[in-house]
Amino acid sequence: MNSSLAHLAQPATVIDSCIGIDPGPATGICFLDYRSGVLAGRTLLQSEGATAMYVIQGLLDAYYPAEAARRRIASVERFVTGAGAGSRGKNADVTRQLVMELAEVLQGWGYTVKLRNAGEVKPWATDKRLQAAGIVTGPVHGDMNHAYDAARHALFGAVETGVTPDPLIGKRQA
Repeated sequence: MNSSLAHLAQPATVIDSCIGIDPGPATGICFLDYRSGVLAGRTLLQSEGATAMYVIQGLLDAYYPAEAARRRIASVERFVTGAGAGSRGKNADVTRQLVMELAEVLQGWGYTVKLRNAGEVKPWATDKRLQAAGIVTGPVHGDMNHAYDAARHALFGAVETGVTPDPLIGKRQA
């Protein structure tokens, strides 16, 4: 786990919180915290799908009291059904249920939740863009691939809603 959320323990801290989630049997989770459009903290982690809701709930309880976050944005990868690999069977059922449960928990915390297809996010949220945003500093693949996919969703949501500018363009999106 890569965490720099200690700054949120101070009650006067006002941030924009952007969460990205890549749900599945191995669930990627990314919290991005911004102050005035500048990345102020990040957490990237992976959890088993069965415990992901508890991990997210614990992080929200610990770091995001009601007054801490001004804007709350969550971008969750939509589970696409069809004939493709992984769209049927036990893992598919678990993932579909997880998407619904996570969206409900996040909405309960005041997050605006958007479900997005991976095909919409991944072509834009490239490794180069994650590095330019300061979310990752090294290689973006390997054991943490689900956490990096969650980071792609979090960054996409942050830029799309105007929380932060596109790191490769530098202009704030409205």
